[in-house]
Amino acid sequence: MNKRKRGLPVPSSKFHGSSERGFSLLELLIAIVLFGIITGFVLVAYGKVSEQLFMTSLAYETALSFREAQSYGVSVRQFEGSFEYAYGIHFRNGIDKRFVLYADINADSEYNEGDDDETGCLSSAEGECSSIYRVERNNKIEKFCGVLALDAWPGGEKQEECNVNSVPETNQTITTLDVSFLRPNPDALIRTDIGSEYKAARVYLTSPGGIKRMVEVWNTGQISIK
Repeated sequence: MNKRKRGLPVPSSKFHGSSERGFSLLELLIAIVLFGIITGFVLVAYGKVSEQLFMTSLAYETALSFREAQSYGVSVRQFEGSFEYAYGIHFRNGIDKRFVLYADINADSEYNEGDDDETGCLSSAEGECSSIYRVERNNKIEKFCGVLALDAWPGGEKQEECNVNSVPETNQTITTLDVSFLRPNPDALIRTDIGSEYKAARVYLTSPGGIKRMVEVWNTGQISIK
């Protein structure tokens, strides 16, 4: 009698079909949530870093404006056909988005207000406005100050007279700040509407997120960023 050969049964692959399996709805939702969280952290970090970079750039641009006035004043840049003028930077209370580079036609170490408006320098026979610097990206000038001379510091404590928040608060409030330069010295002439006995001038800058920078100009002509 013939015996029938029985072959071994061929097992079906237990992996069959699993290679074609896609993401479940739950897995997809988890991936989306994780992607959103990571993207949020990246955007927040990028926003802070970019804000710091823009503030640093603004501080350097402000410092360079002082250096430009110093260069013009020492090298005697022509303005309205004359080479005799000092050059300076002017800040005014209530204007926190721009400041002015001016030529001191009247030789009084002050900028004649009214020579500019929101559009720029106005055309006039005796206008002192040379150009206007604008503060962009919602940043602003928080305050500007004159630092009193050393002999005016009781106990050695530095004192400032500012357009807002003077240090200490009992100090007078100023409305203008002018820092000018006249040949042959690179020294800075620092003057406010209430006096000129200042050792340095300070301009405080701030961003919408509260990042701050300060530009300082000493009467010796040194310019620094902090």
